[in-house]
Amino acid sequence: MKDELPPDRLEGRRDIPKIVQELRKETREKRKLLAARLSLANKISEIAARRGTLYDYVNDVLEQAVRAESLGLTLKEILDDRLLLKTAKDAGFSTFPEKIFYELVERGYERLGKQWMSNLWYETGEWYGRYCEDLATFEDAVNKFFWDVSDFKVSQEGEYLTVTCLSSKFSEVYTSLFSRFLEGALKVLGYDLVEGDVSKGIIRLKFVKSKGE
Repeated sequence: MKDELPPDRLEGRRDIPKIVQELRKETREKRKLLAARLSLANKISEIAARRGTLYDYVNDVLEQAVRAESLGLTLKEILDDRLLLKTAKDAGFSTFPEKIFYELVERGYERLGKQWMSNLWYETGEWYGRYCEDLATFEDAVNKFFWDVSDFKVSQEGEYLTVTCLSSKFSEVYTSLFSRFLEGALKVLGYDLVEGDVSKGIIRLKFVKSKGE
């Protein structure tokens, strides 16, 4: 004859299925349905299939979105900044301490000569103009890549183009060289320099559409 369990323990066993059911119900209630476009949902499913499970992938994405929000940013801003760094790297830029860079420019100007440095910056501008391919891309790139430039604008009126560049960090030498960089880039993009006003930290250049462009 089997030993009979005390009534209190027997009742506890009977409650186990009920407890499990309640836990499952609680888990279901804690999950939320996230609405998404069908094409986007399908794409996420494809990515998740390569990386693990849909559950893990979606939760990882949401976790990073919350993390970005805690920094006062959005995932779009973070991804745009990452793309910016990659584009700058592909374009031949490298991060360099500002103080060292400015000092090297000044010393190079003194020892290598004004003409050599001026030609170097002009040729670099030409290369950069070819890399950007069009005026809008060039303007956007200068604003994004040259962190020491506080204001850069390109305005067009008819066949004439006006470029304004301001920076409190530019020395007189650096301002002159940067104006040559801009001149080289605009030449490749189809504009000839008509006149310029260049002083420490301030560049104003006027261009005209190249003949035959």
